[in-house]
Amino acid sequence: MICRKLEECINEELRNNSLEKCDNKNRMNCIESSDRRSAVKCEENKKRYVLENTKRNHVILYKMDGGIIEEDKSVPLNTSKCDYLFVIGDTSPIAVITELKGVNVSKALIQLKGTLLLYKKVFCKFGHVYARAIVTSSTPNLKASPEYVNLERMIRKDYKGNIKIVEKQFNEKDIEL
Repeated sequence: MICRKLEECINEELRNNSLEKCDNKNRMNCIESSDRRSAVKCEENKKRYVLENTKRNHVILYKMDGGIIEEDKSVPLNTSKCDYLFVIGDTSPIAVITELKGVNVSKALIQLKGTLLLYKKVFCKFGHVYARAIVTSSTPNLKASPEYVNLERMIRKDYKGNIKIVEKQFNEKDIEL
């Protein structure tokens, strides 16, 4: 199932309300956290991204793969999706899409772009959208690859953001995105 109420859910969470009518039977797996904690993290297989919430904004951490997008018969085969979505609420909310990947950096970039395309109407309403790929191995020079060039152009032009690819662990302050 691909959640069609992500925008509504984000708005309700930022207002500290729960979405009353949620169609996602997997709803309990969608939101990992939704509060003003000082650090919000996602991790899997020894890869970790930590967002340091220095401004103490409301931050929602969504599990995209297996939460917002749950593989079933209604989801097209090979649907590209990232692992996590951080929504930082303030006057103009910010999104950070995150992929925790092994060695296939090109696939991580495709998954990030796939998420942007799948939820284009949602992401276009954010002040900025940033893409992060945390990988197991050293990051090859991707700046010339079509996956990197296309995603970087889309993020910069359409969403006023940037891409960062980091090895194994990345701690990043909200004020340094």
